Amino acid sequence: MEPHKWKIAVTATPGDVRFGPILLRGEIGAAFRQASESGCQGVELHLRRAGDVDAGEVRRLAADYGLGIPTLGTGLAAGQDGLTFADPRAEVRAQTVQRVRGHIDLAAEVGSAVTIGSISGRLGSSEGAERLARRSRALECVAEVCRLAEPPGVTVLLEPLNRYECDYLNTLADGMRAIAEIGAPNLRLLADTFHMNIEEADLAASLGAARSRLGHVHLADSNRQAPGHGHLDMACVLAALAAVGYEGYLSLEILPAPDAGRAIRDSVATIRAAEGAG
Repeated sequence: MEPHKWKIAVTATPGDVRFGPILLRGEIGAAFRQASESGCQGVELHLRRAGDVDAGEVRRLAADYGLGIPTLGTGLAAGQDGLTFADPRAEVRAQTVQRVRGHIDLAAEVGSAVTIGSISGRLGSSEGAERLARRSRALECVAEVCRLAEPPGVTVLLEPLNRYECDYLNTLADGMRAIAEIGAPNLRLLADTFHMNIEEADLAASLGAARSRLGHVHLADSNRQAPGHGHLDMACVLAALAAVGYEGYLSLEILPAPDAGRAIRDSVATIRAAEGAG
């Protein structure tokens, strides 16, 4: 059997982030050029606001370089503006939905999905009935985003995060339960191997159980650096993804360590070597 030929995407943002697992920062054209020159097949854009980029320019760059745009990240709105679906204030939750609506409109123009990750937020110290109510309100925000995304045909990707970043959506099983509760046909699961390394007892088994809803993958090593820079067995991870029939992108949501160029080169080399070993 021929080894699986994975599609690899880099992460990029037009702004500057002080800390975060985004490889390329600054001028978007340069990000598309570097992705192409590095042998990658896509660019995953992370935006504080949809207006941070011009849809026409993004489409032109994608066409010129022959690259896909698998998804738009929304987490910068949480990290920089404090917007989350779990906020106890109704007005903040409404602002968060409207911010993501901009991402949806852009996604429809550039042919991408939209990721719901850190913008899910935290329930905090709430307990009992109040905690359940806050979780319900947060998931209703996800449901509303899905309703907004359905007419233009945009997929929404729900990303479980590790316990230090989220306190109610940690494992792929948590994500699958939330997806079942929401019941939106355009809602799928994003599996991030950095978070999975912390939360999942068996990565392959968790991926197998989530195979029916798996829509996107963030590939990162145990230290949030390039695949091969930590202790995750990337060959086994890729074999598990192949076993569940995953055909999407592997997005490098990793730190630019020691620098972005080296991180991309090492990631591509590790993935292609694993393909050859398979």
